[in-house]
Amino acid sequence: MSLFEWTLRPQLIFPSQGNGPRTAAAAYKPEVVEINRYDEWESKGLFIAKNSSKEPVFSVVLPPPNVTGKLHLGHALSCTIQDVIVRRKRSLGYNVLWLPGTDHAGIATQGVVENYLKSKQNITRHEIGREKFNTEVWKWKEKHGDTICNQLRTLGCSLDWSRQVFTMDQNHSNAVNTAFIQLFERGLVYRKKALVNWCNALKSTVSDIEVENIPINTPTEFKIPGYKDPVKFGLMYNFAYKIYDSDEEIIVSTTTPETMLGDTAIAVHPNDLRHKHLQGKRAVHPFRNDTIPIIFDEMVDTKLGTGAVKITPAHSKIDNEVAKRHRLPSIQVINEDGLMQTCQMFDQIKRYDCRQKLVQHLNEMGLLKSIQTHQMTLPICSRTGDVLEQLPKEQWFLSCRKLNKAASNAVKSGQLKINPEKYIKNWMNWTEDERDWCISRQLWWGHQIPAYKCKVDKDIIWIAATDEILAKIQASKYLRTAPEDISIERDTDVLDTWFSSGIYPFAALGWPENYNSDDYKDFYPLSLMVTGHDILGFWVHRMVMLGIELTGQLPFNNILLHGVICDNKGAKMSKSRGNVIDPIDVIKGISLENLKIKAEEMHKNGVLNKEELNKALAYHKTNYSTTKGIPECGVDALRFTLLTQDIKSHFVNFDVHQCHANKLFCNKIWQSIKYMQLSFDKLRPINDEITQDDLTYFDKWILSRLADMVDKVNKAMDDYDLHLATKAIKTLIYSEFCDVYLEATKPGFENDDYKMGYAHAHTLTAVLNTSLRCLAPIMVYITEELIPKIPDFETNIIHNFDDVKKPFFDYPQIKDFEIWKNKDLENQVTKLLNVISLVREMKGMYNISNKIKTSIYIKTNNDILMLDLDNNQDIVLHLTKCGYLKINIDDSKYFVSTLLDKDTEIKLAIEEDNAANIISAAKEKLRNKIKKLEDNLDKLEAKYSSKYYITSVPEHTKALDREKLIVKKEEIKQLQRLI
Repeated sequence: MSLFEWTLRPQLIFPSQGNGPRTAAAAYKPEVVEINRYDEWESKGLFIAKNSSKEPVFSVVLPPPNVTGKLHLGHALSCTIQDVIVRRKRSLGYNVLWLPGTDHAGIATQGVVENYLKSKQNITRHEIGREKFNTEVWKWKEKHGDTICNQLRTLGCSLDWSRQVFTMDQNHSNAVNTAFIQLFERGLVYRKKALVNWCNALKSTVSDIEVENIPINTPTEFKIPGYKDPVKFGLMYNFAYKIYDSDEEIIVSTTTPETMLGDTAIAVHPNDLRHKHLQGKRAVHPFRNDTIPIIFDEMVDTKLGTGAVKITPAHSKIDNEVAKRHRLPSIQVINEDGLMQTCQMFDQIKRYDCRQKLVQHLNEMGLLKSIQTHQMTLPICSRTGDVLEQLPKEQWFLSCRKLNKAASNAVKSGQLKINPEKYIKNWMNWTEDERDWCISRQLWWGHQIPAYKCKVDKDIIWIAATDEILAKIQASKYLRTAPEDISIERDTDVLDTWFSSGIYPFAALGWPENYNSDDYKDFYPLSLMVTGHDILGFWVHRMVMLGIELTGQLPFNNILLHGVICDNKGAKMSKSRGNVIDPIDVIKGISLENLKIKAEEMHKNGVLNKEELNKALAYHKTNYSTTKGIPECGVDALRFTLLTQDIKSHFVNFDVHQCHANKLFCNKIWQSIKYMQLSFDKLRPINDEITQDDLTYFDKWILSRLADMVDKVNKAMDDYDLHLATKAIKTLIYSEFCDVYLEATKPGFENDDYKMGYAHAHTLTAVLNTSLRCLAPIMVYITEELIPKIPDFETNIIHNFDDVKKPFFDYPQIKDFEIWKNKDLENQVTKLLNVISLVREMKGMYNISNKIKTSIYIKTNNDILMLDLDNNQDIVLHLTKCGYLKINIDDSKYFVSTLLDKDTEIKLAIEEDNAANIISAAKEKLRNKIKKLEDNLDKLEAKYSSKYYITSVPEHTKALDREKLIVKKEEIKQLQRLI
């Protein structure tokens, strides 16, 4: 099928009833285009997936954002990627399910509601109890829980809201309980005492993803919850243990001296000659009136410090493993409130207050040898800002060895594909980690673990069951007694939120109650999982493990991982840097003053501390002063900008100013529709048929470029290289269609060749309609507004206004455009456009005003270029704003010249009296500019070749810098042509 039928009749058809006015508004205004549009889509049920459809199926779930959350740029990036994919799939005829949902977010939600109750009612959760507190959480959720969902609607996300899920809904809670019980019955869930990440402020274990490891290079003070004064970290304390029955001592080093109260051994390497003589010796513990053994273990690094290491099994996972090998006792000296215990003189003292007193005592005893600066990593709870401790605690664990093997094999066998493939290595690292997963949390809000402690006299057994009655019946089989004789107590802990999220792909579709439901049968497994690479291990890995184990199949066969959002300088967005950007501010715009008010309000509400507030205000001043805030950009510009970066790179940069430039791109599109409508008003009715032979040189060129764009965009979309798709679309619409083709049609619409006008008209509608359909999944609002405003020709088969009545416009396919590909013509036009571009550059260089209709003299041996210039003189002169074009004729007294290539020279006439001086001054200015650029280039190349740069700068930064070098070199090359 071709773009046009072979014969075209000039019967012009405009969209009529129900499609709005024919003429677009004077300028693009996003707030006008976007208003109420999403409500219309939702009310018509355009995003609802059909059950038992004969169409091919494409299913994906939205990674459920926290119910407490608000839209941030990370959400905006991930959701835009998914929305573009699913909208294109719909336009290709797929029955698409994009399932929305929100996560109950145990830690975050409990914290938010606790703060809310404290500020509004001055009460704590402990004062009202667990049941009433959870009632308050549900109230808060009903009142505030839809914020992010409504913001996703604003962003244009085409989610099937009829199937919306909340992870504390009854169906999902039942699925969580079923998953736990099944895993327990299979021996994969078990209970044991082990070291966990403990947050004193939260009074709970936390998962690894809630741990923010802060590198410390110099002594640094941190404000710790529960302490009036800041606590200093980044110090190494070196102290001595006396060897029992000897005058000798052994020096150990630690960054946490308070934990020495729980030391149960000192380890040295078996091959370390410095300590060989200590075999069988013991050291005197200065505060416990007992001795601890000197043990020999290969885990000790002989090059670190004195080669002697204190072993504290109760507060270090590494030390705990050593203790198991050597059968050492474990003494817990820090409790769950962050107070010291079993420490005699230090009992019930806060851990960091204890540190100061203990160091003072060591010094007085002559055991403290030195305190020095030391690089370290501080594990901070991302939820509370507290320093995490490793504490021994009885918890529920999921055995991962078997599950990991299945997850690993899925990738090795090719059943599960990870895109980009560079993250396969990370996947293998996760699946080769044999550590079990601690799945219990000491919170009140969440899925209470369906496990019961069943007891008869001294006999105790844990049973997983849906209720007490079933638990007693199960326990009676093991305790060999009647169920009524068993005392029972349910575990008060809740499950890690990641456990609930891990079963989300199948639980959200009805598992297990509706195992045979249409949704489960039609849409599971999912077609694709899209999420950030930073939660590959924490979430994607666990979905795969649990999906294989509980459903017998992979939850999805394809994974697309995108980068982490950063600012325009490549710095990861965070409150500590002050560079967080609210996407709603980008969409609607916000003044510098209102940014300040907003930041101060966040500080007042405890979201930002004083330091974070100051950094945010400084960032705003530095980045938004010239624009007096963030200019209104609209949803479409935001979505487009997010996808101009390679989403599969490690980091994805976002620039507000680039986003505003893309709003101007939207206006460019808008104005092209206006131009088309105004041009069509100039057409006069004719009865002649128009054939392809009537298409002009530039008509055929833009159709060839259109075919190339359609090809590139489809390939880029299929490969999820969305930045290549946006580049191809913008290049065609902005640089080729608007800047060149539209200008090239002006002479045709103005002259008396009516067939030429109609040839342009057919081409305009085809290019606009096709390019906007390609753009439609990305810019959802402006395309919905403008595509129906493109007039139709009865026989222009690529565009049929019956499509406007469909939920989604058909997506252009390359098979319909291949007939228009003409690389030879494109090369010809490129040569012609290079002439035009060089003339423009020369006019700018020599300050030749467009008001002066100067003459162009072209000397060339290229016969094709000579013919093209001759046939398109009107267009060349129109695009260059010159008066005359003379080919191989030279009658000007003063001129400036440059070479296009070895066959072609271009000259511009200069008629001024002081032409010689103008030329001399301009060339001197040009030489100075080139010299300055070359000096800057030399400095950059020296910087980028330095040893520090090569070894220390991140790879993504190097890639950006390489692009800068290429751009600068090309700029110098282009300027050198003009000398």
